[in-house]
Amino acid sequence: MLQRYAPCHHLLTVAVHTELDVIASRLRAREIAALCGFRGNEQTRIATAVSELARNAMVHARVGTVRFFLGASRRQQALVIVVDDQGSGIPAARVRAALNGDATPAPGGLSAARRFMDEFEIVTNAGGTSITSAKAFPPQLPNLPASELIDAVNGLADLPGNVALSEANQQNRELSGALAALQAKQNELVEVSAHLERTNRQVEALNVLLKEKADSLVSADRRKDEFLSILSHELRGPLSAAGMAAGLLETGGTPDQSVRLGQLVGRQVRHMSRLVEDLLDVSRVSRGLVSIRRQGVDMRDVIGAAIEQLAASALAKDHRVETALPPDACMVEGDRTRLIQVVANLLGNAIRYTPRAGMIEVRAERNGADLLVRVSDNGIGIPDTLMPHLFDLYTQAEHSPDARDSGLGLGLALVKSLVEAHGGNVSACSAGAGHGSRFDVWLPLAAAHAGAAA
Repeated sequence: MLQRYAPCHHLLTVAVHTELDVIASRLRAREIAALCGFRGNEQTRIATAVSELARNAMVHARVGTVRFFLGASRRQQALVIVVDDQGSGIPAARVRAALNGDATPAPGGLSAARRFMDEFEIVTNAGGTSITSAKAFPPQLPNLPASELIDAVNGLADLPGNVALSEANQQNRELSGALAALQAKQNELVEVSAHLERTNRQVEALNVLLKEKADSLVSADRRKDEFLSILSHELRGPLSAAGMAAGLLETGGTPDQSVRLGQLVGRQVRHMSRLVEDLLDVSRVSRGLVSIRRQGVDMRDVIGAAIEQLAASALAKDHRVETALPPDACMVEGDRTRLIQVVANLLGNAIRYTPRAGMIEVRAERNGADLLVRVSDNGIGIPDTLMPHLFDLYTQAEHSPDARDSGLGLGLALVKSLVEAHGGNVSACSAGAGHGSRFDVWLPLAAAHAGAAA
C-alpha cells in the first residue's frame, strides 16, 4: 500500500512496549490528525484505530512500532499509518474476518480499526505482521507542504508525565461531547416520533373519513338502484293502464265507456306528471336552482291547503287528521306553492307510513321569532339506522302495509332543500319502529309578526 501513496514522507515513529505506549500512540495520532486538518470526530476515529492496532501488536507480539507518514494518491493527500510487530502472525481466517468487518473472530479490535480508515491492508507471516491503513485528507483543504507538516510534528510538545491521566481527561471530554450529541439526537428523535404520531393519527382519521365516504357512496349507489327500480314500477302501472284504455277506445264502445276510459287516462297522466315534476324538482335541488317567489303567506292557509290536497288519501285509509293552529295569522315570507309542497310531502309520508285507521296531527305554534310546524303520526316509526340518511335523496323506509303507494324516496330531500331555501330547518325524531314519527319544520316569522310574538 505504501507504494500507492509514494512518495511517503515520514512524520513520526512511536515504539510500543507497554499500555502507556499504546496511550502515547493514541495521543500522537490525535495530534497529527489535527495538524492534517481532520475535525474532532475524525481525529477520534483515527486515534482509536491507532490505539487498537498498537494494543494488538503489544498483546500478541509484546513489542511493536507505529509509524506515521504523509502520502498522496491521485493528487489527494492522506495520512498513512503503519503498525509493525515481530509476533507469530495472524491466522488467515482472522485476517479475512478483519478485512470483511466481522468482529467476532478478529483479534485486538482489527475490525473496528478497519471501519475507521479508508484503506486497510494486512501482511502477516510467521515472522511478524505489518498493518497499513490510510485516511484521505478532508477534500476541501489545500495540499499541505510536506516540510511544513514535518516541522509541525517535530514541534509537538513532549507528552505529559502522567500520559494515562491526560488521555483519560481527553476521552472524558470526547465522551461528554458524544453524550451531548446523543442527547441532541434523542431530542430530535423524540420530536420526529411525536410528528410521526401526529401524522399517524391524521392518517387514521383520513382512513376513517375515506371509509365513511366509501360507505356513503355505496349506500347512495344502492339507493339510486332502488329508486330506478321503484320509478320503473311507478311508471309501468300508469303506462299499462293508459295503454289498455287507449286500446279499448280504438275498438269503440258506448259513450259512457269512452268517458270512463278518458277519465282513467287522465288520472294516469296526472300521476305520471306528478312523478315527472318530482324528478324535475330533484334536478333543480341538485343544481341549486330551486326558485322561491317570496310574499307574505299565512301558514294556517298553507296547512289547510295541504290537508285538503291529501284528504282523499287520508280518507281511503280511514286516518283521522287533526290540526292545532293558533287563532291569529302565522305570517312568513315565502313561496306559497313550495310551502304547501313541504307540508303536503310530510303529511303524505304520515298517511303512507301509518297503518289503517291511524292518528295524524298537524300543529303550528309560535316560538319567539320562529314558527314551528309539526307533523306527527302513530305509524310504523323510523329505524335508528335510517335516521342519519333520512333527508338524503332516494332514501325510503321499509314499505308501508299499503305498498301500492310507496313513493320514490324524493319527498324528504325536497322538504329539506325547500325549508332551507326559506331560511329554516327541518328535523325528525322517532322512538323506533312501531312508535310513530314526528317532523318539525322551523321557519322565521315575518318581521312584523316576529316583533308581535316577542
